Amino acid sequence: MDARLSRFGFCFWASLCSTVLMIWSCGSGDSSQEIGDSVLVTSEDLIQFNQRKLVAQESLLDSLAARWGWPDASEYIVLGSGLRVVMLESASGIEVSQSKDDSVRWHVDVRLVDSTRVMGWQAQDPLVFHRKRSGWPSGFQELAEQLNIGDSADVLMPAHMAWGLTGWSPHVPQDAALLLHIRVLSDDLLFMSTEDQTNWLQVISDFESGTFRPDSQWCAQPILLGSPCLAWGDLRTQDPAVGVSMGTSVSMRMRTQVRRDQRIVDDLGWRSWQYEWGDEEQCLPVIEDLMTADLRFKRWECWCPAEKAFGSLGFPEAGIHTGDVVGFQWELSKVPAKASI
Repeated sequence: MDARLSRFGFCFWASLCSTVLMIWSCGSGDSSQEIGDSVLVTSEDLIQFNQRKLVAQESLLDSLAARWGWPDASEYIVLGSGLRVVMLESASGIEVSQSKDDSVRWHVDVRLVDSTRVMGWQAQDPLVFHRKRSGWPSGFQELAEQLNIGDSADVLMPAHMAWGLTGWSPHVPQDAALLLHIRVLSDDLLFMSTEDQTNWLQVISDFESGTFRPDSQWCAQPILLGSPCLAWGDLRTQDPAVGVSMGTSVSMRMRTQVRRDQRIVDDLGWRSWQYEWGDEEQCLPVIEDLMTADLRFKRWECWCPAEKAFGSLGFPEAGIHTGDVVGFQWELSKVPAKASI
C-alpha cells in the first residue's frame, strides 16, 4: 500500500511540474512577444516622427515670416534647406569668397524666435569663421555662400540647420529655430562710415532755443537727467521706494523714433518684452545707464546720435544710419509673481 501511494505521489508531482512548466513557457513566450511589440521602434517610425516635427516647425516659421511681413518684401527668398532670408541691404557685388583666408566676418545678432538673445558679435569684434572648414552649423555655412560683403539680412533658420536636437548648451535650447540679423563686413571694415554730427548739433541747437522739447504726452512732468544724450525722466511716475532688484521679472515697453533732419522723423513703433533684471544685453547700454542711475523713475525719454546708441555703424538693418538722431520712449514695470499652486 505504501509503495503504491509512493509511486502515485511521485507521478502526481511529476505531472503537475510538467504542466506548470508548459503553461509558464507558453505564457512567457506570449508576454515576451507582447513586450517586444510594444517597445519596438523602427527606423521608419523615427523618420515619420522627425518629418512631423519638421512640418510643424516649417509652419511656425512661415507664420512668423507672414506676421512680420517678410513675404511682401521684394527680396524675400526661401531656400531649399528651409532658410528664410529677407535682404535688407545689398551694398556690394563683391563675392564673399574673395575675402582673405576664405573667411567671413559678420556683425550678427542671434536670437530665439521669441526674441530671446542668445549670442551676438559687434562690428568692432565680429564673428569670424572659415567657410566649409569650421564647426559652425550648416545654416551658417549656407548663409556664408549666399551673402556678399556689405549685405544685410534677416534670417529665420530652422533647427535642423542650426544646432538641432542637441542644442548648444547653455546658449541654444534643443530643437530651437533661430532669428539672425546679419551684416557681412569686409576685411578692412570699409563700410564703416565716418560720424556725421550735423543732425545732432541741430538737435542741440533746437533744444537750447526751446524748439525741441520732451513729449508732454509721454513725460507729463519731465526732469532733465545727466547724460551725454538729451534725456528726461517723468517725475509723475517716480516711486519713492527702491527700484527693482537683481533677478526681478520686469516688463519693458519702448518706442523708437528716428530723426533724419528737421523735417523728417520716422516712427518705428512700439515693442515690448520681458526679462529678469540683471540679464545682460536685454536693452541698449545708453538706456540701461539711464535706468540704473535712478530706478525710482518708471518712464523715460532719450534722444541721442545713432552711433551713441548702436555703435559706429548705426543700425542699418532697421533703417537707422550714421548721422541720424534716435529717440526712445520707454517704461519699466515689475511683472507680478505667479501665485504658487
